[in-house]
Amino acid sequence: MQSTVSHHDINIRSSRFYLARTVGTCRRCRAPTRLFALAVPPGHETLELDDEAQDEAQDDALALDTWRVASNSAFLFFVEFIPDAIQSRLKQFTQPCRFIKSEAAVGGFWVNHCERCGSRFDDQELFCEPEGAFFPTNEFAASAIHLRTIEEAFEAAAAGYAHEPQFFDAMSKE
Repeated sequence: MQSTVSHHDINIRSSRFYLARTVGTCRRCRAPTRLFALAVPPGHETLELDDEAQDEAQDDALALDTWRVASNSAFLFFVEFIPDAIQSRLKQFTQPCRFIKSEAAVGGFWVNHCERCGSRFDDQELFCEPEGAFFPTNEFAASAIHLRTIEEAFEAAAAGYAHEPQFFDAMSKE
C-alpha cells in the first residue's frame, strides 16, 4: 500500500532529533521486545493554523498555516510520513526490529512490532497511557528510555504529538 501522505503534509521540523529506545512487553506473547520512538528537542517547529489569520479570513480556505517554535521537547507518534533519507538513517539503528509502515492503517503509519511474534504495538498505549513505554510516571521509569541524538535535519508528518513529556530530563542521553 502506498501512503497518500507526502512531504506537503509535513507538520514537524527540527535541525536535529532523537531516536528513543526502550524495552516493553508484548501483550500477545509476553516476550520483552525493543521499542523505538521519535522525539524532537526544544526549538523544533510545528505547523499550526494562524489564529489571527483565521479570524480575519472570511473563508477557511484563506486561513494560513504558520511555523511556530516550540520551547520544549516532544515525542511524535502516529507518524504518517518521514522522508526517505531519514527512513534510511533510522533503519541503521532499528534493525532487526520492525519499526515499519503499517498496511492496516489508511495511508499507513510507522508502528513498533514485537521482535518475537510480530504483533503490533498501539501508539495510543505507548505514548498516551500512564506507564506506557514512552509515558513514564517517575524518574526511574524514565531512565529506562535512551535517547540517541541524531544531528541531522528532521521533518515528519505526525498525527500524535506528546508536548513536554514528563521526566524527559531523566531519560538517558547517548
